[in-house]
Amino acid sequence: MIKHRVRTIVLSAAAAGALVLGIGAAGATELQDVLKEGEAANKIAQESQKRIDGIVEETDKIVAQYKAVVKTVEGLKIYNAQLQRQIDNQKAMMEDLNASIKQVTYVKRQITPTMVKMVDALEQFVKHDIPFQKQTRLDSIERLKELMDDPSVDASEKFRSVFEAYQIESDYGRALVSYTDSIDVDGTSREVEFLQIGRVALVYQTKDGKISGAWNKDTKQFEILPDSYNSSIAQALKVANKQAAADRLLKLPILAPEQAK
Repeated sequence: MIKHRVRTIVLSAAAAGALVLGIGAAGATELQDVLKEGEAANKIAQESQKRIDGIVEETDKIVAQYKAVVKTVEGLKIYNAQLQRQIDNQKAMMEDLNASIKQVTYVKRQITPTMVKMVDALEQFVKHDIPFQKQTRLDSIERLKELMDDPSVDASEKFRSVFEAYQIESDYGRALVSYTDSIDVDGTSREVEFLQIGRVALVYQTKDGKISGAWNKDTKQFEILPDSYNSSIAQALKVANKQAAADRLLKLPILAPEQAK
């Protein structure tokens, strides 16, 4: 009886030991499983962190690109605003230019008849003026008329030519000029030397110095002068030709000025 109990106890102890060993083996297995699961979890976490880091990096790049785009857009807005101001200014300038062109066209239509009238008035003036170099002056006016009718010549050039002709006529009033031309003297055409003293006097003298004459404003013709004028006119011709100095008074047939009406 006692032996049976001891055997039972021994058996029990052995079973207990085996149970403990079994439990220990099972615990070790579970620990390894836990460790493996932990390692797997850490690996998953590391991979997740890598993916998160990648996403963060991509997000940073996108944000940086967005900021760059926003900055570019702001710059373009400023640039476009400046371009718009330039376009507005150019439109205003174009409107002013169109208005100026219309005004020029209007002025051009008005100035052409005026220039024609100026040329006609100049022609009448020359015809009734003292007849110095008369044909030369009339030829010049004829060329002006042809210029007025030439459509290929700009209005500004026409006006310049008319103004120049008026300026030349004005300068004649202060001129002391000698020139050679032919004139009828006592029914005979003779070559004489003319002396033009502004618009005050127009005298002539034959080449031999024996006959002198002057333009009479009242009778509108040349008249032969007394021989007493011959030496003075000859000296005046030398002064005009720069062959003598104007250092003395000369007796010339100059009519007294008329009283203005």
